[in-house]
Amino acid sequence: MDFRVISDSSCDISLEQEKAYGIQLVSYYVSFDGVNYKKDRTEVTAEDFYREMAENPGVYPKTSMPTQIDFYETFLPCAQKGEKIIYLNLTSKFSSSFQSANLAAEALMEEYPDCKIAVIDSFSATVQEGLLVTEAAKMAEAGISFEEAVEKLEELKMTSRIFFTTGDLSYLQKGGRIGKVLTQAASVLKIKPIIHLYEGELQAAGIVRARKKSIRRFIDDAKAFFADKNINDYRICTGRGYDKEEFDAFYAEVAEEMKALGFTGEVEQYQIGCTIGVHTGPTPIGIACIKKFDA
Repeated sequence: MDFRVISDSSCDISLEQEKAYGIQLVSYYVSFDGVNYKKDRTEVTAEDFYREMAENPGVYPKTSMPTQIDFYETFLPCAQKGEKIIYLNLTSKFSSSFQSANLAAEALMEEYPDCKIAVIDSFSATVQEGLLVTEAAKMAEAGISFEEAVEKLEELKMTSRIFFTTGDLSYLQKGGRIGKVLTQAASVLKIKPIIHLYEGELQAAGIVRARKKSIRRFIDDAKAFFADKNINDYRICTGRGYDKEEFDAFYAEVAEEMKALGFTGEVEQYQIGCTIGVHTGPTPIGIACIKKFDA
């Protein structure tokens, strides 16, 4: 392989994917009290995080980004060997970690001139980011060069989408992701949001009055997205928070709907992790897609 793939814990790839592709992750930090922070994935699991959130409604956890030292120490072993690294970062619209990663990369390339580090703003988050990260790993396995992979990833990130909903907008409001007015309206009217994430930013796509209707609506949005595309040029995945029983029924519906559109691949399953769960609460559920690099 011409390069190594590194990302951050917000990409929410599975442990099996992490090991199979040799992908290293830089952890974000999460805290329920704003004092004691734990590393996402290594010190707190998504299941434990969501359980605590569900059992303590009205308590809003916080997240802290990796430091420049975290990035430096993660990149260092590869830099010392003169290896090439492609690092895929959570959308810079959500976090200033992109700047910290760049500063660490620049310092290391100055210290170790033989190494190359490309820091890419993924323009995505959670399972959407995970799809881009694993596409990068597939490029490495396929023998794509460092330079060509960087170019392809910049193109691919613009093809990805997330369509999702969450049961409680207050978490997004606390994190500054949506306006207070919409949150107040949701509280009074018991409405559920339809949200898309593309080009690095959250986009409001509508509101409905019930959870099941919100899920139906974003499934329809995903189907509309593929109306003028070859669906088999894409990977498709689902993501969930805490409620596995709800997710199982949702996944079966999505798989059937995508099959009806002619999709012959497997609809993948991911769990949305702690870093993004801080902002969505325990009830996120959605669909993500990305065009395959070799489509």
